[in-house]
Amino acid sequence: MPGHHHGNIKDVTIIGFRAAKSMVELTCHILENATLLECLTLDAVYDNGIEEADRSCVNKSYKCSPLIGKRMIAQAHKGLWAIGRYVADKVPSTVKLNVKKLCERCHVME
Repeated sequence: MPGHHHGNIKDVTIIGFRAAKSMVELTCHILENATLLECLTLDAVYDNGIEEADRSCVNKSYKCSPLIGKRMIAQAHKGLWAIGRYVADKVPSTVKLNVKKLCERCHVME
């Protein structure tokens, strides 16, 4: 809705961020219209909320849990690229941007 400001939103988390135009547009809309936004967290992987900050391998088999497929890993890499290309430079200095990183062992492109 043009001209509509979301004045009460302070913290936004998007899990499963993709490089889709609609996802980038939604994120930019939030940045432009959530006037009290303090923190934006973007996570390119949908992994049921694993909380490890650096996403290092988390279980005894040294695999991220739950495991995700190669296609989802590729989409996550594209999502991270889109964040850097289209979103990061639009984040105001008053907003903290958190981008969850991929696991360096399990989420590599082969």
